[in-house]
Amino acid sequence: MTMTTELDEPSSRHQRATALEKLDNAVCTALAGVDPDEARQGLEEAVAVCSAARAAVSPQVVGCVEAAGEHLRYGERMEARMLLTVAHRLLGRVSRSMAVPAPSTPGDVVLGR
Repeated sequence: MTMTTELDEPSSRHQRATALEKLDNAVCTALAGVDPDEARQGLEEAVAVCSAARAAVSPQVVGCVEAAGEHLRYGERMEARMLLTVAHRLLGRVSRSMAVPAPSTPGDVVLGR
């Protein structure tokens, strides 16, 4: 029996897609005008999750998010909003993979027992 620590391909794809969603949600939350420190922390965590999941995030998105975090640190909300809007639009262009279940076959689901 061979044990491995690597995730199978569908699981790792799902993890990367979830990480990208988390980053996009953090960007949207920061755009919604929450507390600047809370927004910055959410952005940092989301970028870290993407990095850990090896999600394909373009350098432009990472640069915009990191620069926006710095602007938020100094209370420069308008500059941060501009950068976060760019990051959000760039993330919208990323094609996200979807996990599609295999088709069912007769007998694999039993109802009413």
